[in-house]
Amino acid sequence: MPIVSPDPNAPNGKELRILAGNRLKKLITEQPALDTALALQEKLLGREIDLLERIIESGLPSLSLPPRYLATKLKNGIPIFHGEPIPIPEQILQQGLRAFCDDLADGAASRNAALAISETLDAGQLQSKELLLTCLRRDQHRIKQLAMHHALAPDILWLLAELALTPFAYLLCLKTISSPPDYSKDIHDALNKWDLGFCPICASWPAIVEVTGDHFLRCSFCATSWQLSNYRCLYCNNDGENFITAAPDPEQPGRRLQMCGECGGYVKVLAVEIPSVFPLLAIDDLASMDLDLLAIERKYIRPALPEIKKR
Repeated sequence: MPIVSPDPNAPNGKELRILAGNRLKKLITEQPALDTALALQEKLLGREIDLLERIIESGLPSLSLPPRYLATKLKNGIPIFHGEPIPIPEQILQQGLRAFCDDLADGAASRNAALAISETLDAGQLQSKELLLTCLRRDQHRIKQLAMHHALAPDILWLLAELALTPFAYLLCLKTISSPPDYSKDIHDALNKWDLGFCPICASWPAIVEVTGDHFLRCSFCATSWQLSNYRCLYCNNDGENFITAAPDPEQPGRRLQMCGECGGYVKVLAVEIPSVFPLLAIDDLASMDLDLLAIERKYIRPALPEIKKR
């Protein structure tokens, strides 16, 4: 089960903008009903690429995480970032968070929720740093507590923090597992043996399963991909008859849903020519939103993030 880490030779910011623009233009012609959502997606992707470039320019924090220590965590089913005191580039991410608030406030569906979050942040009632660190720890329960305390929409609060953090999480993942071989061999050996449904780096569920011959789970947060050793539900490990993969449209067999009758979870399975580079996975996720709606209509859900337990 070879791990596929973020590509150190990935396109630069200018190339990413061109790739995103071309992909979005194609989608608008294919799915004109998504024009408003795609326009917002283009703005958000541009913002993430800007953040990516700013973080690269400012440099990433140094983490004192010995490879054997990280390998031991992985062998015990604990993702690399879990429980680690990771410093963040506060000013850059806080500015990004505030800018994403403005972007979502321009959208009709999220305007009121985003404006309320902006006002709460500007008033100092909610601290940007606490919000960002809580999201980086993948603590959805705490985000919900913060949202309830300040009468904010928890889903939008989580989304905003994720948007601001994903470029940082991606680069930190790249730095951690793409280090020189003498540093990272132990880590890669452990990653190759990872056989859990959540991300071995940050503990997120995959956004989609990409099929390029093999099946790779793609992290929704840091863009890492990995594989499971056998065909089963990534959420509860069910491999019985009530775990199925179905193509809702027989004319599009490359667009499928995995659905589990045991835990009620689902994930999208998309055939692709090549894996999506960061942060363009979000385009494939949006373009397949019809599959999400079908799964939800059938009472399937995307479960809350897993509770990591020592093994």
